[in-house]
Amino acid sequence: KVWDISRQTYHQIATLRHSSTANSVDVGIDCTLAVTGHQDGGVRFWDITSGDRTADISGLHEGAVTSVQFHPKDSTKVLTNGMDSCIKLLDVRTSMPIQTFQDPKFQISYTWSSAAFSPDGKYVASGSNSSGCILVWEAATGSVKISLQEHEAGVCGFAWSRGGTNGQQVASVDKKGALILWV
Repeated sequence: KVWDISRQTYHQIATLRHSSTANSVDVGIDCTLAVTGHQDGGVRFWDITSGDRTADISGLHEGAVTSVQFHPKDSTKVLTNGMDSCIKLLDVRTSMPIQTFQDPKFQISYTWSSAAFSPDGKYVASGSNSSGCILVWEAATGSVKISLQEHEAGVCGFAWSRGGTNGQQVASVDKKGALILWV
């Protein structure tokens, strides 16, 4: 369901009907398009105003899509994280991946695992569910920029925001409940 929260009283403006369980949703920067990631390995795009499905990309990942995120500055790009231990940068216009991020230390085993863009969109990062390693890739090249190993258990949550002293606040949480704030 899509809700309008700009008023004193919230009201529903659209219902999005799925043919597969959705694990994640994000809204584009122009607030007209939504993307959902699904158990069947596909992603779907939605017109928020009408609730109509505008595109369906099936089989993007081998296994469930665990998270989706629009690029913070370019709504033609979407980041997807999958149970196949791949993160993909998808071109919305062509429905094709333009970059794939992988590493032997990066393993995804939970449907709630997340990947995120840096606030400037230059980097992509996520945490491994098995090793507890945080990996940061360069979005343009797909190469690993840095690998951070502080968690003693697999990472199950990850977020990147504009906070911290340098505008690059990262938070990760592991299976044992340890929350690490990175700056």
